Amino acid sequence: MPASDLARNSRRGAGFTLIELVVGIVVFTISLSIILTLIVPQAAQTAEPLRQVKAAKLGQSLMNEVLSRSYDENSDRSPPFQTCTEKGNCSTSLGAEEGSRNEFDDVDDYNGLVVNDAGGIYAGYGYTIDVEYDSSVDALSSANSYKRIDIVVIAPNNQNYAFSAYRGSY
Repeated sequence: MPASDLARNSRRGAGFTLIELVVGIVVFTISLSIILTLIVPQAAQTAEPLRQVKAAKLGQSLMNEVLSRSYDENSDRSPPFQTCTEKGNCSTSLGAEEGSRNEFDDVDDYNGLVVNDAGGIYAGYGYTIDVEYDSSVDALSSANSYKRIDIVVIAPNNQNYAFSAYRGSY
């Protein structure tokens, strides 16, 4: 075999033809699109647990704030610590008697509080707080002995997370 034929044959076996390259690209594109259709939905779901934890932290923080206040405007905050049910003068209307949230001193001051953006590390999260008397807790107690606190935290994806607790007059 002459040297020119040998060089020509070695060049043919050294690379891919155009058809082989096109088929390879098509196979790669199809396999990549299949893999991405499996991965992309999972990526959106990975943020959900983080939103849930953040909403739970905000809800618990708000609940701690509300429960740290006294039961009623007419409950004693200093000795002899008589509750409004013992004195017989519990508030009949639920709502803020004070002007600003910093001055809230009893549980029902938070009734009807709506915040659209909590700000800070909870930017994008909103919440609502409702407080109402609930006599279903104890059939023997008076209608004004328990208040149910309902907090709904709204995550940035408009998912609602509800928290409830009771505050008794004791």
